[in-house]
Amino acid sequence: MSGLLNDFAMKLQSYLQPERESHQNLVQKGLLLYRQHLVYGKRVSGRFLTGKVQDVSPVECRLDLENPLDCECSCPQDGFCRHQLALFFSAYSEENSVFDWVQQWKSRSAAGQILQSVKRASELLKQKKDAYSQPSITQWLADFHAAFQEINNRHEYLMDISARQVYHRLTGFLPVEQEWEPLYRLIAAYEMFKYLNRICRENEFFSSASLLRFFVEEAEDSLVRLSSGSIPFAYDPFIGYLRDDCWWLADGESVYEFDSVDFYRMLWSRLLKNANWRKQEAERLRAKIVNGIDTGEKLSSAAVLCFIHQAFLSGNDDTALNTLEQLANSGMMTAVYIPYWLAELNMHHSEGRLYRYISASLPMVSAFLQTCRDAYDRLSYMRLYFRSVDEKALAEHQPRLLEKLYRTFLPSSSAKYGDHLFSKERYHKWVELQLLIGNQIEDIEKEKLNLIAKQEPEALLPLYHRAVNACIAEKNRSSYKKAVRYLKKLRAVYRKKKEEDKWDSFFYVLTQQTKRLRAFQEECRKGKLTDADGI
Repeated sequence: MSGLLNDFAMKLQSYLQPERESHQNLVQKGLLLYRQHLVYGKRVSGRFLTGKVQDVSPVECRLDLENPLDCECSCPQDGFCRHQLALFFSAYSEENSVFDWVQQWKSRSAAGQILQSVKRASELLKQKKDAYSQPSITQWLADFHAAFQEINNRHEYLMDISARQVYHRLTGFLPVEQEWEPLYRLIAAYEMFKYLNRICRENEFFSSASLLRFFVEEAEDSLVRLSSGSIPFAYDPFIGYLRDDCWWLADGESVYEFDSVDFYRMLWSRLLKNANWRKQEAERLRAKIVNGIDTGEKLSSAAVLCFIHQAFLSGNDDTALNTLEQLANSGMMTAVYIPYWLAELNMHHSEGRLYRYISASLPMVSAFLQTCRDAYDRLSYMRLYFRSVDEKALAEHQPRLLEKLYRTFLPSSSAKYGDHLFSKERYHKWVELQLLIGNQIEDIEKEKLNLIAKQEPEALLPLYHRAVNACIAEKNRSSYKKAVRYLKKLRAVYRKKKEEDKWDSFFYVLTQQTKRLRAFQEECRKGKLTDADGI
């Protein structure tokens, strides 16, 4: 335990930065809780130290002494908190000097005096809240870039592990004021994405897609939080930095084009909403595209896709869809980019535009599905696509478009399409779908078959006919018995329709074709489908 705790103490020395006011406050508050003897119930289990801290309300903490990035607390604060630090101080004090640890940590400050003497608990209780110190984009970028130097970029696997650790350290051990946290996380994820993309390009790393995607998703979470409320004026320098810097996402300088375009679209959709900014960016991209065409320069598809997005944001759907179609005709699989725009339109309830984009996407979707390696890839894309649309609204307002969509995704959409047809009581179409996708009658729910048998029994005739032929083809006694059961159901349907002559004609031809199948003939007689003398 002693060795693990000492190692943990050394790691905290490097993770917590005495230059940062937020870390100064964190250490002071942790010391306050520890010195007031508010830590209790400490227990050690392997590499884990657990305990409780009596704050305004009691909380439970767990420290992973091998990995400070994986510590937990029941309080609502993200990252390393004062309760976890108080638990550490309480355990560390049993064999070491907390005062010496704090002095050693303070000495790491470049200025040496940035954190003044740590005050006594009585003084802390009387201390007024420090004046607010506004964050700086320059300071944030300096912190990020200094931390990136610790990323091991000699091998892709090592880079993946170390990049995630550095990011968790940045977001977990650099707490900022609550209102600044989503912006801080966004810029941390953006800078990490930019840095890793450069490393991948320089070292020809082509297996880090999941790592880059992780930072796109981290940025998306922060953008959702930022876009849900008003943006303070204090954010302007940070937003201005992103506006001026993110051009590279659209200029084809990324190893992972899809993720770069996705990042670009998220920034311009959720944060960079100024109409003049968007107009200027659209003109920049238009000029780049025209210049590329005039000079014969190989044009980045990312630039065209981002231009389409600017047209989409401005509501210029003719330009967006025509350019998208041209890109698709050039051989690019544009379908993978479609769901984002559909989700945006669905979120803003722009039904008219949504239906237009869905209709325009059908040929692109069909072409993309033909290139998928297997059924799993087709199913994954279908799920992504349908998460972006409201099927109930389509069924109500655009039923034909919804059916076209279902048919485009067949056979992956067979369950969705089948449920739709069944709910609309279009039983003949439903049966056609079962035949098309090769469903056997024994694979279909009995409740559905029974309901159709009551309401529209003739719709089931093709299913029973195919089932009879399939059972006879198996040429064994048990299959013949099943064939007889299906024949009885067929006969019942024909009788209900008062079409016994059709039944007689069909059954006569069948018995003639199966004269040599004596076992089948015998089962027919046992089932009283024919007389005892045979045919």
